[in-house]
Amino acid sequence: DKNQWIAQLRELIENVELRKQMADASLAHVENFDIKAIGTKLCEILTGFIEKPEPKVSICIPTYNRKEYLAETLDSIFAQTYKNYEIIIVDDGSTDGTAEMIKNLDYPITYHWQENAGDAAARNKLIELATCEYISFIDSDDLLMPDAIERLANAMQAENETVVVYGSYYRIDQNTKVYGKCKRKLHSGNITKYLFQTIMVHSCGSMFPKKILTAFDTSLKVCSDYDLWLRLSTEYPFKALSKPTFKRRRHTGNLSGPSFENCLTELKVLERFYSENACKNLIPKKIATKVFSKEARRTGRCASKEGLHDKAIEFLSQSFRQHPNIKSLISWIKAIITKRLAS
Repeated sequence: DKNQWIAQLRELIENVELRKQMADASLAHVENFDIKAIGTKLCEILTGFIEKPEPKVSICIPTYNRKEYLAETLDSIFAQTYKNYEIIIVDDGSTDGTAEMIKNLDYPITYHWQENAGDAAARNKLIELATCEYISFIDSDDLLMPDAIERLANAMQAENETVVVYGSYYRIDQNTKVYGKCKRKLHSGNITKYLFQTIMVHSCGSMFPKKILTAFDTSLKVCSDYDLWLRLSTEYPFKALSKPTFKRRRHTGNLSGPSFENCLTELKVLERFYSENACKNLIPKKIATKVFSKEARRTGRCASKEGLHDKAIEFLSQSFRQHPNIKSLISWIKAIITKRLAS
């Protein structure tokens, strides 16, 4: 009523602090209805209902005289739950009718044939031809799990930083029969120390931002991918998926099968990486020594199987001297005995 109005106005006139408190409270309340505040809130609400556009992925396949296996690989791509992709094939000099097979498929595939230059050169050409933000490699004798690209792309999109996403694999024979699963523990984050100890990131079943892929080393017949992953691991985090992303085929024609030459290449890749990169803080010396010893032992054993007795003794001796252990010692003694029996 009138008396209440008079009393309240008199209190405001006489109480400066009360007037200030009420003014501040009013201003704070009004700011909630400011156009910028309302606009920001409205945008947040609407954005929550809008899905991020699916990134397009370049699925890249290097191949060489793998026509029959390649057909199965392509089937595994066409069966993907994720459809926003392009397929690029670089044929590194096949003479088995690969080009004709791909032409008869009548699918939208970018196909490039080149003179045989090796796996690394083929992968470099794939990177050059890829038009998408992300690249996922698959070898022409391996198979993708049906939801592999979807899981890899979702994991990539969920990150706020540049990452490499990768997964493990099932083992299949030449007839596509699953006979095992890789049980190697995968790691996420800064994985250089773990990757140095064992190859757990593969070109297959992984996804890479195209912008971070530098050239594969064409001087390496094998392990050019391992060499590049090691280098990338010093700059970018890796994210491991819990379920396998591909099926890895084992057959007599595998490029990366165990041999003296291949094991020696892997050892040299590790030695070069450790010497050329600032690895002292990433890889403890004790771990590096054990890894070099293990790889020297593998190299020596392969040399022994191939009848390269002097090389076998050389690398098995190196293995034991770097990190004395019973496995290397026994293999070294066997190599010496084998050489004497052969001579």
